[in-house]
Amino acid sequence: MAMRFGPLGAEGGERRLNVLISRAKKRCQVFASITADDIDLERARGQGVAALKVFLNYAQTGRLGIAIATGREEESPFEQSVRRAVESLGYEVVPQVGEAGFFIDLGVRDRKDPGRFILGIECDGAAYHSSRSARDRDRLRQAVLEDHGWVIYRIWSTDWFQKPVDQLRKISAAIEAAKNEVRPSVAAKPEQVEEIDRDAAASSFNDDSLAKLSQPYVVADFVATRYETASHMAELVLNVIKVEGPIHEDEVVNRVKTLWGYSRAGSRIQAAVNAGISALVSTGKCDRAYRFLFIPGAPVQIRNRENVASAELRKPEMISGLELQAAILAVIDLGHGAAAREIPAAVAKLLGFKTTAAQLRYAVENEIHRLSQQNVIVESNRMLKRA
Repeated sequence: MAMRFGPLGAEGGERRLNVLISRAKKRCQVFASITADDIDLERARGQGVAALKVFLNYAQTGRLGIAIATGREEESPFEQSVRRAVESLGYEVVPQVGEAGFFIDLGVRDRKDPGRFILGIECDGAAYHSSRSARDRDRLRQAVLEDHGWVIYRIWSTDWFQKPVDQLRKISAAIEAAKNEVRPSVAAKPEQVEEIDRDAAASSFNDDSLAKLSQPYVVADFVATRYETASHMAELVLNVIKVEGPIHEDEVVNRVKTLWGYSRAGSRIQAAVNAGISALVSTGKCDRAYRFLFIPGAPVQIRNRENVASAELRKPEMISGLELQAAILAVIDLGHGAAAREIPAAVAKLLGFKTTAAQLRYAVENEIHRLSQQNVIVESNRMLKRA
């Protein structure tokens, strides 16, 4: 696309845009044949063009701020090594991309839309080591970037230098998965308008309405004596499952470790917990599916993980398919039907995630497919409804 925007590209062009978009009293509805991702600020100059890109991005996503290539070099040999390796796969990589007051170590640019970055790669380089605390390094920084729409992949220098081929394969898979995060274009063919309009509404689901469908995640916390007999362990595990089921087996081990006041779970604790789980399953007091434990016949609660302290509980692989299915059906019931493309974002909000990571989206789509195969839901007029 030619980067010519007339008076917007001239000095003071941003003032013309300001006059245009600040006169709406109640609502501003944007019709455009391009998206913010079509505007490449490395080819287009002027504050007016940059302001137009920010405005289109906000109109489309509800987020302020855009990623900008700063022209700065990598800050460590590690980052240089990663950049060269990713570029060898045919991707375009830009070091030190500026976003929200932060600099992302490496941004992978979309060749089809040069103004869009597919994935942000964070290395444990200068920015990581200069952070004041582990919380700043590992949680706050990534949370801010994800709030601005980034899909972040973190790579550790020890893993990279020990197994570079394996790590490069994982990065390639992350990039390909992130490509599925492409937002629907503002412009659409006539036959696509209804579907894209519904998808933009995914956020047509009102946040307050969604909030009523879930409850805060409650972590099992009670006094537990350290008797390791099989019957006592089975009782302890059962009490954890009653509070947190469906819960992953690994989290049950973590919970027992914490309740007993240990900092780590050795082989002895793991063996005792596994024996307790086996005893419960054999007697029918709990059931197991894909390493998740739950009470047979108990209703599946949809839990909001926004305020949980454990990072493990926020990982998509630690969310049971049963809970995802319950969330999917709740979203469908709320909207009296839902387009398949809008469900992952709504489910993510139910579970307390501010953005829909590729791994979570894949898990939700997998459960949608499973519900369809089980004939629990059917598709009608491009809408999913209960059968």
